Amino acid sequence: MSAPDARIMPTPITAVPLAACFEFAAYPGRPVDAAALSEWPANPGRVLRDTAGRPILLHFAPDRWLVPAPTPTLLPQLTSLEREGLGMLIEVEGKWQEVRIAAEHARRILSRGIDVDAVLAGRDCAAIMLFDCPAILARHEETFNLWIAASFAHSLLAVSAALPNLYPGA
Repeated sequence: MSAPDARIMPTPITAVPLAACFEFAAYPGRPVDAAALSEWPANPGRVLRDTAGRPILLHFAPDRWLVPAPTPTLLPQLTSLEREGLGMLIEVEGKWQEVRIAAEHARRILSRGIDVDAVLAGRDCAAIMLFDCPAILARHEETFNLWIAASFAHSLLAVSAALPNLYPGA
């Protein structure tokens, strides 16, 4: 392998096995009271995390929340909001594919498709397009979580494999 070829290697992006996943959509004109749930992320761009720092409720767009890993207490609370006529809880298992990017390379990899600082300015999460793939991006300190529309996951992984190696000094 020649020296320039040594720089072309798959990027450290991997798909996470599909898991239970929901979205909550508030009905227009029926705002969800921020007090309805403890620590409810009332403003778009906010994220509720569990004690380990994993995102459990992402307010990714106006009146839309992603619930990537419903906790035993959160799911009944969301179901209650649905029963109260405030919105709809939709099971979307198979719609979103979580992908993980090695933490030490995440910012550089993401910057190939978006301006991370501009997209997440004043926010913890956002709906984005990454390499033409619909996605939801969340940041917690320097760690990023990414959910790609599942039908695009293969394309994202293929594009990421074609990116030049982003390891420093390679």
